[in-house]
Amino acid sequence: MEDWEEVQIETVSDGLDASPTELHAAFELSGDHLSEVRDRHTMMLVTSGELPESHISDIAPERRLEWIIQELNGNRTSAGLKIPMHGADQNSIQLSKGELDGHSILKLQVGNFERKLPLPTELESIKASMKNGVLEITW
Repeated sequence: MEDWEEVQIETVSDGLDASPTELHAAFELSGDHLSEVRDRHTMMLVTSGELPESHISDIAPERRLEWIIQELNGNRTSAGLKIPMHGADQNSIQLSKGELDGHSILKLQVGNFERKLPLPTELESIKASMKNGVLEITW
């Protein structure tokens, strides 16, 4: 004798007897145009946030440096900064000093990752060393 286990059949409706929640969910899933609207909305939010951030970074570049140091889980020291680079290959880490819009900039590249750190204007030289997986930059 065979044992049979009953399988419940769930009633799903997409007609007039469907609940508003079910219809809304079906519309969300089938609406390809909504993804474009969401993408444009996200782009607008990002772009609108860039204006205040760029203004603050123009008038107070040291704040931008603090934001980037926090983003990288680093620490500011009296003569520079320290950024943990545990797991990064030392050969993939590149530092270059330059100038952008009249400000001294240090470009940090680790593979495809890149950040531009604003530096104090009175700098003449920068030294970098790697100790125990921590990048130490002094000026």
